[in-house]
Amino acid sequence: MFKGYFWNKWLLLGLLKAGKSAAITSTIIAVSLTSSMPAEAATRYETGISTSGTLLWMNDRDLDNRLTSIRNLGATWIRVDFNWPAIQPDSANTYHWKPFDRLVRVAGIHHLKVLAVMSYTPKWAQDPKCAKLVITRAAGEKCNAKSPDLFGRFARAAAIRYKGTSLRAWEIWNEPNLSAYWKTVQADGKAVHSDPIAYARFANAAAIQIRHNYPQSIILTGGLSPLYEPKYPKGMRQSDFLAAILPHLRYDVFDGIGIHPYSWPALPTTPAPYNAFYTVDQGNPQFNLKAIATKAGWGKKQLWATEYGASTKGLRSVGTPLSIGRPDHVTEDIQAQIVKQGMDAWYAKPNVGPLFIHSDSDKWLPASRNLDGFGLQRSDGSKKPAYSAYAQASARLQVKKLCIISLLCRR
Repeated sequence: MFKGYFWNKWLLLGLLKAGKSAAITSTIIAVSLTSSMPAEAATRYETGISTSGTLLWMNDRDLDNRLTSIRNLGATWIRVDFNWPAIQPDSANTYHWKPFDRLVRVAGIHHLKVLAVMSYTPKWAQDPKCAKLVITRAAGEKCNAKSPDLFGRFARAAAIRYKGTSLRAWEIWNEPNLSAYWKTVQADGKAVHSDPIAYARFANAAAIQIRHNYPQSIILTGGLSPLYEPKYPKGMRQSDFLAAILPHLRYDVFDGIGIHPYSWPALPTTPAPYNAFYTVDQGNPQFNLKAIATKAGWGKKQLWATEYGASTKGLRSVGTPLSIGRPDHVTEDIQAQIVKQGMDAWYAKPNVGPLFIHSDSDKWLPASRNLDGFGLQRSDGSKKPAYSAYAQASARLQVKKLCIISLLCRR
């Protein structure tokens, strides 16, 4: 015990004096500390990068290089889509695990933990009433399955397969408060919408199976879109959706609530009802997610920011969030301010898990609307100002985590 104490003290003082990079800091901490850490330190000051599903289809060299780059940023988590249609595209009896197996294995080599987003529905499993109402195959994949049990069986297979690996956490669906991502048939059978009660049934089915088959993993609700002024049936305001699902979710199987606290064009701490970062735990109780969770008895559950950031590319640079829609991009300098202020403010909040920046580089993002501007690096690999903002914040957080582990910063 005393040997570890003096080693940690030397390490901490050396890092502070030398001003080591985020990558060196986090790697030394991961390798050198062998004692068990307090539960608070397990996720409290860890950071992530949201990568969607782009890592899965890269060749081995590009995957290794990209994960090295993410690790050099100081990240300790990656968020990856584990889409059901990609794993079971043909039937309930066949699985295509190969690209997912490779990613989980290589992520472990790079000391990165995986947050798997379990989303969407293969054609064979879709509710036929919903599938009939949509036009494209991609839209059909956002339909609910024929039954929650089908989704639960998929979750069971994934949990059994990845128990004890670098896959440490699960997020049940992506932005289920938007009908673009969670489609259920309205009562009249004529259109689709995002039904929170139906979501709760499907999320419970998956979470129960994961908890039973991989009990050590972390299970989160689907990250909610920062939709402030919904136009039915486009979706529900994140606060309304959260208030609707919590009474119907199994409290005993979920560890936390997933949210996407995007704030642009405002800085994250700017008081405004449309600022999803500000309303995480401030402002009107009607929109305040922490207040809603506490009222529902979920106040002790962690909040995880599974997507956050701002795009530096786009088509719409005018307007306000309450009229024709928010601007779809900001300048690179504003992006850096949003990242820096967001990371500093997020980890100052009590009882939160990692914040995941979307994303590490424009190079791997789809060139559609503003989607290919969210990276911390440009498409040619050069670094935007936000890259340094993220790396420096990650380094500061690693020192805080080391303080908790070593008890050096407690008086």
